[in-house]
Amino acid sequence: MGKSGEISYPFSMQAYLKKHGTGHAGHSLKIEWDIRGTDAIIQFTVNKRSSKAWHTDPEFTHDWSKNWGLWNKDVVEVFLQLRSHPDDIQAPYLELQISPLNQPFALIIQEPRKIYHAPKILDLIHEVSVDGKVWTAAMKVQLPAELRGELVYGGFFACLDQEPREYYALEPNPEFTPDFHRPELFLPLNNHV
Repeated sequence: MGKSGEISYPFSMQAYLKKHGTGHAGHSLKIEWDIRGTDAIIQFTVNKRSSKAWHTDPEFTHDWSKNWGLWNKDVVEVFLQLRSHPDDIQAPYLELQISPLNQPFALIIQEPRKIYHAPKILDLIHEVSVDGKVWTAAMKVQLPAELRGELVYGGFFACLDQEPREYYALEPNPEFTPDFHRPELFLPLNNHV
């Protein structure tokens, strides 16, 4: 189970997520990250432009292995993949999600939408703060031993609001329907672990 804790690090990289599709973006999302050895330190800052309440469900737990379906609520997500070379898009990757209620979820994806499992062990620290329209989600995760490679690739995403649902990505897929599970669109996050 992941644990809450204080995460305070300077970040080496930052960017803003883009809304998938057309229309007005209901949020502004900043992502900051740093890769240190086999640790990934990530912080999302979500600024809500509307007065809608956060779309959450207190029934989800603080155990990352038990929160199947958390992505149907407001979540920010990170996918982390270790590659042996830049074109190694078949390598498994870690999917992490966190809600405004500090509820985490994690999977190892071996083949998108076909083969996946919850990690047996996950060294994850996460914390959330919500102040009105601003939600900050920070996490520190040690990349699981079952991910092998020297190059860190990944993507940052968000699923927000109930009606209409909005999707955000650092690198949105070009098709009409959002699809985060596209390793060919993952970006290099650091040169080496």
